[in-house]
Amino acid sequence: MSETLMTIFYSAAAAVIAFALLMSFDTRAGRRDQVICFTAMLIALLAHILGQLLITSGGYQFAPHLVGAELSIRMVLGPAVLFYTSALVSPSPIGFDRRGWIALTGPALVILASVPYLLLSAEEKLALADPATRDPAHFQMALFACTTGIVLFLVFTSYYLFSALRLQARHRREMMNQFANIERRSLDWLRNMLLVFAVVWLFLGIKQVLWLSGISAPYFYVGLALAEMLSIAAFAYLGLRQPSPLLDAGDAEQTTRTPILAREHMERLASKLTRALVTDRLYARSDLSLRDLSDITGATKNHISETLSQHLGVNFFDFVNRCRIDEAKRLLAETDDTVLEIGFEVGFNSRSTFNAAFKKHAGSTPSAYRSMSCEDSAPVLKRA
Repeated sequence: MSETLMTIFYSAAAAVIAFALLMSFDTRAGRRDQVICFTAMLIALLAHILGQLLITSGGYQFAPHLVGAELSIRMVLGPAVLFYTSALVSPSPIGFDRRGWIALTGPALVILASVPYLLLSAEEKLALADPATRDPAHFQMALFACTTGIVLFLVFTSYYLFSALRLQARHRREMMNQFANIERRSLDWLRNMLLVFAVVWLFLGIKQVLWLSGISAPYFYVGLALAEMLSIAAFAYLGLRQPSPLLDAGDAEQTTRTPILAREHMERLASKLTRALVTDRLYARSDLSLRDLSDITGATKNHISETLSQHLGVNFFDFVNRCRIDEAKRLLAETDDTVLEIGFEVGFNSRSTFNAAFKKHAGSTPSAYRSMSCEDSAPVLKRA
């Protein structure tokens, strides 16, 4: 029963990846380097899934030479994750450089470790499936190839996952210095998916340990197959919906971190920026960017960034949202507009981002703040 469920889940995962691969060939959905890296991730995932499917479905009986072939191919997954993240955050296309050649050492090491097993004949490999017919020396070769493959996969992939997460975090901070709304630019979905994959692949390592220990855990294996299917489906869906580009070369200009303005100058500029946001209601523009504020006020992006970070102690994202929340507080207390209407009116694109920003700056949700405002005003109305 467990093998049947695992076969169903892995077959569904393979179908999802195949569909995503077909959709990814539409280069209009992204830049060429982004499409290539996304496709490489899908191919590595497909190789892994087909390798699992070959075992659970019994297909190894008809193609014994394919058993273990996925071990080297899925080593590409970690580098593809990092390169895909790099392509998404880079304003210009990335190329195959020294990092790409270094990434190929992973598959090469797995192939070297698997050579003795790969040289076995089809009959010798099939004999390994039955303890009564397997050759102990051949089984040790298979055991070594499989264990080495999973250990190298976990080590290499962990390194690249960690590097990709750091890159995403740095990109998110840069977006907060440039834009007032970052939900479509921050790549939070990718960060969440990488964390999910990290957990799933950790369980994959546990599965290997259980196998080496001779422990049978069918429910664990079925749960892992289901988790892999769901995580792959979510990644394919979100990856195909990822907008491109996230930013252009002009938005990616690095702002100086060396103080160049006198405190008096920063004080005057801070007042000017605040007046522009509040008086002209610039905060209500959901697509407001640092470049827009620079064009409107006549101050350079570097001067604005330095004033915000050095004088006010905030980034552009929090500076704008603070003004939005101040206006939202007034509307929540003085009007009967819904929370969602108020969120849109002050410049947010969704209720979730409005709630998150409001809680960060006001310490409570918009609904809770409105309730407290009504309670505070009730005694005053009664005395009047």
